Amino acid sequence: MAWRLHPERLRGGNPLDLLGLLIDVFMILLVVVNLALIVFDALFALSWVQSQLENATPAFFQFYHDTIHADFFYYDLWFVAVYLTEFMIRWIVAIARGTYHRWFFFPFVHWYDLLGCIPVGGFRWLRTLRIISLLLRLQRIGVIDLRETYLGATAVKYYKVLVEEISDRVVLNVLDGVQREIRQGNPLMQRIQTEVLQPRQSDLVDYAAGRLIAAAEATHADYREPLGHYLSRLTDDALANTRSGARLAAIPVAGPRAIALIGDAVRDVGVALMDQLIQDIANPDHRETVDQLLNDLIEHAAGDAEQLNALVRDTLLDVIDQIKAQVSVQNWKLEEERAEAERRAARAARSRHT
Repeated sequence: MAWRLHPERLRGGNPLDLLGLLIDVFMILLVVVNLALIVFDALFALSWVQSQLENATPAFFQFYHDTIHADFFYYDLWFVAVYLTEFMIRWIVAIARGTYHRWFFFPFVHWYDLLGCIPVGGFRWLRTLRIISLLLRLQRIGVIDLRETYLGATAVKYYKVLVEEISDRVVLNVLDGVQREIRQGNPLMQRIQTEVLQPRQSDLVDYAAGRLIAAAEATHADYREPLGHYLSRLTDDALANTRSGARLAAIPVAGPRAIALIGDAVRDVGVALMDQLIQDIANPDHRETVDQLLNDLIEHAAGDAEQLNALVRDTLLDVIDQIKAQVSVQNWKLEEERAEAERRAARAARSRHT
């Protein structure tokens, strides 16, 4: 995408802001020229570059060699003088506006500007940070949008990739450490039970009781008739396998009829008992009883602490494994594949039209 300026966002604002914008743009151009000159002078120091320039443009070679290259430090000081002047002006403006908590914070925040003014060695390349800071300031006030440029979009893209990869590695290392703690039986398991599960036991019980009542009400209608058939068959089998039942069945005519009546009675009583039980469980007046029952079950179930610890430990390890599997998914790669698929589809659509 092309570079876009948005100077209209400063219209109607403070004239000093517009002046600051012009200074920022001028400083960006100046630093670019300065860095280009530094690069050119560094290349000019190479003998083969000098020979090529001397053969191609002898007049320029002689001028640059005798005037600029011989006193490059002196000419670079002119740039440094402009940098320091602009730095002092911005410092004064920051003090006047109260930008920082103390007046002397400014040079510490913009340390790279000061170090970049040192006209020797690698310090000069810190002037690149001045360009970046100026561009970010223009981005922050909305005059430019770096995301609308190819370099800006590319930088944002790979920044997101870098952040995702680093954060994924950090999360995976943390989860690996948690799993090691759990496997080694460190106090983590005890803290989970005493500081996480036990304080929330009443909430968990209340939730479990509500789900139990809802499930019972929802499924009782479906299982009511099968329950009756089961009780009737169970009664028939019990009578057939007992001596009293065999004697009753041996009574002519009345025996089989009595057995059938007993089965029907057991079935009706069983179904009626289940109906009443569901009604009692669903009755709000009995909710406290249900909660207490579940509390008692949990307390008695916690009697075998080692078995419970093993169950909780294995559950936590499986949950963490699932989290690690999800964290390991490279979302940026999925987005790349999706974007590539969309581009292929768009190319195919254009080729069909043509």
